[in-house]
Amino acid sequence: MPEKAQDFLKTAIILALASVFAYYAKSVGEASDVISVTYVLVVVLISRMTNGYMWGILASIFGVLSANFIFTAPYFEFNFTLTGYPFTFFVMLVSSIMISTLTQKYKQQKEQAEDMARKLQESYLKQIQIERATEKEKMKNHLLRAISHDLRTPLTSIKGAAAAIYEGGDKLDLQTRNRLLEDITGESDWLIRMVENLLSVTHISEDTMKVTKVPEIAEEVIAAAVSHFRSASVSQSITVRVPEELIVVPMDAMLIQQVLFNLLDNASKHSGDSTEIRVSLTRDGTDAVFSVCDNGRGIPEEDLPNLFEYGVSKNKTDTVDTNRGFGIGLPTCKTIILAHEGKLWATSNPDGRGSCFSFSLPLEQTTPNPGGQQYEQ
Repeated sequence: MPEKAQDFLKTAIILALASVFAYYAKSVGEASDVISVTYVLVVVLISRMTNGYMWGILASIFGVLSANFIFTAPYFEFNFTLTGYPFTFFVMLVSSIMISTLTQKYKQQKEQAEDMARKLQESYLKQIQIERATEKEKMKNHLLRAISHDLRTPLTSIKGAAAAIYEGGDKLDLQTRNRLLEDITGESDWLIRMVENLLSVTHISEDTMKVTKVPEIAEEVIAAAVSHFRSASVSQSITVRVPEELIVVPMDAMLIQQVLFNLLDNASKHSGDSTEIRVSLTRDGTDAVFSVCDNGRGIPEEDLPNLFEYGVSKNKTDTVDTNRGFGIGLPTCKTIILAHEGKLWATSNPDGRGSCFSFSLPLEQTTPNPGGQQYEQ
């Protein structure tokens, strides 16, 4: 139905109902002032529910004429000669028109304000999308830079060691040959871990930076990560502490295991063979907090803000995973935790001995776990 037809129908129905009410009020002996106020209120209602000034003005004229024709003696006749009526007619008509005009202006201003608010919201959302796209592009550039740098270093080492074995042949002594083979094995393992990190990032939705989460028992995820890390034949002892209750966290278990593995690997590489690595799980309000701590060399305070950024050069610090170039382990951890709507941070002891990497994930529920656990790996 066209807009004007809708406005006409609304006006006709409201005026008809108002006239029925006014007639009933007159029949029970209500004063004529009640009838006048009724039509003034009708003008306000019609002006609010219709578009433009026309319908409110027509309602004003209709109300004045109805008051004369239906509710003023002689009834059902127009009589404009009554004493004082021209003035009453004029005042009622002007008042109704002014009310109609003010109501329409208020309505227009409200619509303009809503339109402006909608445009501001759209502009804000567009700005957020631009910032996200810029951040994605920046992250992609840093990641490609890190990959190109970090792939070149171990591949060059592997190629050099393999060439030395091939060219040296039987001339190489057993110790030298074994050292070269160990170098090849070590560099190959590092490449495998880097590829695992890259595969982890591909599980994160590119558009929303979110992951598909299902409830997982946090203790089991930690145990799987520690077990996988122990298979790398590290020499440090690993102590795991979990609370008495089972903590169930919505997560992508494979990605969180990769985060824990990266943090364990980072602690192992930069803490020395005699270092104890401590893995703990605690509950902090509505969050589950995972921590990987050591008593190694620690991290300079000035380097803490940049640990999780792509492109941190190795001259900044040699206490994190930048010893092979730019490193993608810790930045990958940050990407995964942010995709889980969690937080990631690092602390270091004031005396320079030991550091602690922690991340929190939103909790879903907790259930009893009699006795809790503490064990060593």
